[in-house]
Amino acid sequence: MVLKTRANVLRWMRALTLRTFLLLAGALAASVVFTIVARELRNPRFDQLDKQIELAVHELDSTPADLVAAAASFIGSNMVLIPVVTALAIVCALRKRRVGAVVLVVDAAFVILVNQYLKTIFARPRPQLFDKIPLPTDYSFPSGHSMSAVGVWGVIAAVLVALYPAHRRAIVFAAVTLILCIGLSRIYFGVHWPFDVFGGFLAGLPPLIASVHLIHRRKIDHDRNVADFVEAIESP
Repeated sequence: MVLKTRANVLRWMRALTLRTFLLLAGALAASVVFTIVARELRNPRFDQLDKQIELAVHELDSTPADLVAAAASFIGSNMVLIPVVTALAIVCALRKRRVGAVVLVVDAAFVILVNQYLKTIFARPRPQLFDKIPLPTDYSFPSGHSMSAVGVWGVIAAVLVALYPAHRRAIVFAAVTLILCIGLSRIYFGVHWPFDVFGGFLAGLPPLIASVHLIHRRKIDHDRNVADFVEAIESP
């Protein structure tokens, strides 16, 4: 019975590549941390830490910082995001990359809709420490800009890597820089608490990971799988 169970488990493990397993683990870890952060939002220690970080970032206040933050926030808005997703989806379709086009559109719609749903669930008020720009009228957690930065701009980068693999490093570097700038800009302008931004990053990771897996999935017989990894550990 034990041998039969082991054989069934190994059969399942061979169907799961090590790459896929690590991606799933990453998505699960992000979801768990997001849940912990969301649960602790009403903890006074979180409020105090949020306030300290918010005011520290505000110390960067200057005309150049205003320009960079304004550009990053604008790029992270749906006003820019939706046209970019639409244009890139069309490019993917024309280049016979239909999976990339579909994943990009579905991912963007999912992230935008889920973010609004999460905001309604947690109903966290916006910070009111200073008035760099007018406060949005919706709730604060998780940051929509930050969630879209990871969950949509990250997928845009994954699609660009699939289309232009020779420029992979430059695309990844630009994407990471943009994501960080978008998140920081929301804190700098005082429209989000730092943990709103952190929560947005975490919430954007599972759709990003799922999309990257679908766009870059490999159909190679010799890909290492979980069973190979387990057997390598067990072997003397």
